[in-house]
Amino acid sequence: MAVGPAKPVGYPIPVYTEDMTVPRPCEVIGTVSIGGGRFTMFGGSAESEMLKIMRTAREKGADAVQMKSHEEPGFSEANFRLVADLLRYTDTWETIAISGEAFAAYLKANRRNLDPIEGVWDAYEPIPHRIGIMRDASKTGRDYVAFILGTKNPSWRRGYTKIDIQRGTQPGTYRFGYYLDNFSKRETTIILGKRMAFTLVIPTSDDEADIITYSKNP
Repeated sequence: MAVGPAKPVGYPIPVYTEDMTVPRPCEVIGTVSIGGGRFTMFGGSAESEMLKIMRTAREKGADAVQMKSHEEPGFSEANFRLVADLLRYTDTWETIAISGEAFAAYLKANRRNLDPIEGVWDAYEPIPHRIGIMRDASKTGRDYVAFILGTKNPSWRRGYTKIDIQRGTQPGTYRFGYYLDNFSKRETTIILGKRMAFTLVIPTSDDEADIITYSKNP
């Protein structure tokens, strides 16, 4: 197993089922097989077995986990068995290399011509974080970029791109390419106008969604 620097306890490692696509390029650094739990015919839980996998993933420095098989106990076999690949990202996430002081200077120097979307924005759910938004057309189809200024999520570093932003066809509208905490991308449109806040409803699965409200820091 290609061990890397261990992740701290509680580090958020995303888990994917076998049929899910991992949103970033990865390499398999090892495979974990867990099958020690014993259950009765009346049922049980896989939580304790999954905790073992996540503990191993953090110890080995994995960035993500992808389940490969899931075998439930039966009359002939009392053990509950899980097999998972431990993954490490092989790409480099885009990072906007600008200091807090330089970004503040950019906002001050361009204050007469700033677009309303530009500035410092705070969100408090699901994980508190602060982003900066500035003009950036270095990526095809992008007019502005939102990048991390600060966050309580340790897998997101300062400067990481959080949103690719394109001007909408109507004034005050913007097309977002929003990156979830697990780095998967969702497309959505907002209407900002002169408001100092906007709310995103970002589907995370077929029946769940994150509701994220950003407020502008004056």
